[in-house]
Amino acid sequence: MNRTIRLVSVFAVGLVGLLALSACAAPAVAQGGGNNQEQPHTISVTGNGVAYGKPDIATAQIGVQSRSTDPAQAVDDATAKMSAILAALKGLGIDEKDIQTTNFSVSVQQDVNPETGQLKDTFTYVVDNTVTVTMRDLSQVGDVLGKAVGAGANSIYGVNFTVSDQAALEAEARDKAMADAKARAEQLAKAAGVTLDAPMNISEYSSGPIPYAADYKAAPAVGVGGGAPVPVSTGQIQVNLQVSVTYVIK
Repeated sequence: MNRTIRLVSVFAVGLVGLLALSACAAPAVAQGGGNNQEQPHTISVTGNGVAYGKPDIATAQIGVQSRSTDPAQAVDDATAKMSAILAALKGLGIDEKDIQTTNFSVSVQQDVNPETGQLKDTFTYVVDNTVTVTMRDLSQVGDVLGKAVGAGANSIYGVNFTVSDQAALEAEARDKAMADAKARAEQLAKAAGVTLDAPMNISEYSSGPIPYAADYKAAPAVGVGGGAPVPVSTGQIQVNLQVSVTYVIK
């Protein structure tokens, strides 16, 4: 009789414990469900802006390449030609701070028989000396190229045009991109029967400046001896800017 009473008592205590745990857990579930907040409704668009500007700075890589079976002779020849080029550039008024040596190299190549294509037992030394020239007066570009070639330059790697105030072009393109994004968002909102609120998120992407072809021709300067001015077209600079905007809608 006593054994039966003890088993019933243990079962009753266990049941009371389960009920207590269940009672403690119930409020936690109810509390967690009350934290859900409705996310704002949005419209996301991409706007594009393009700005054009007339370049006011030009750069060119001008160099000489000398070849000889004697390395010292190759270096001397390249040095003499580069000295003549620098003198011609300074004679045109190019400031020393706008002339920078960007490459000087000496390499050796094994000669090839042009008839058989077989390698020969002789070698040729190749010397390259290159300077980057910045021109802040675009009317000088044609003269600089012509005078450099006349002084001995035999490698010119191209002319690049830029603008000194790139930030102004970027600001113009940015304003156009934001206006384009807002116009797109307003059109979508009107079609959907809603109203735009303030932007929630804005991201910007830029891909400029890049050259843009135009019909403008730089007027060649009057020659000062040796090497005629080279005709040069400066074109325009184009800055592309893109913005992604997310608007909250009411």
